[in-house]
Amino acid sequence: MDYKKIVLVIGLWAIIWVPAAGASQSQKEVPGVLSEAKAIATGLDKDLQKVRENFLKKDLKASAAALRKGAAYLASLEAQAAENREQAYLAGMEGLERAANRVEKGTVKSVKELEREFESSYHALAQYHYLRATEYWAKKETANVGQELSTANAYFESGVKEAGRKERREVRFVIEDTRILAGNLVQGAGGVNEEVEKGIKALGMEIEKLGKIVKEIE
Repeated sequence: MDYKKIVLVIGLWAIIWVPAAGASQSQKEVPGVLSEAKAIATGLDKDLQKVRENFLKKDLKASAAALRKGAAYLASLEAQAAENREQAYLAGMEGLERAANRVEKGTVKSVKELEREFESSYHALAQYHYLRATEYWAKKETANVGQELSTANAYFESGVKEAGRKERREVRFVIEDTRILAGNLVQGAGGVNEEVEKGIKALGMEIEKLGKIVKEIE
């Protein structure tokens, strides 16, 4: 290959590769936003993991205590909530308190029964934050949309794990896509309206599917 051909090949490579690399860079998530949203769900995750561990050890008192700690965690979030957000946290709290009472009475026969309450709590919280995201989107308050989507996505991810749906490729794609979209919105680079609306709708449809599963097993 002569010199001119080499230059031509390099030029074509630059045209194809460099914009693609730039696009990839612009799709980076915003760590602070996502870690904060994940931390909200993780606080509850840790308490519910203790519920499982103690239940399997047949330490029902400790298991019930861990459930109530989870409910107290939601209560602390409720106290900080605005604009009726407490209703969603209240639904989650009631489910965990109900499970704690059943554990103490010895009427819970398996971990699966406990996980049904976990699913219900996670779904209620994911649904609430998702609806808040849609409200902010109607006002085009993109940073708030990103924050609410991040939190809804974190609760939804925990919920699908409890429901055993993580193996579905579509669910995994929606979770990952929502992380990127939420980060970009907070950063001020959400993309065109159609893309944002498509992403919001995709998460909403999956949260709705999770809700149907929760109702079927109640």
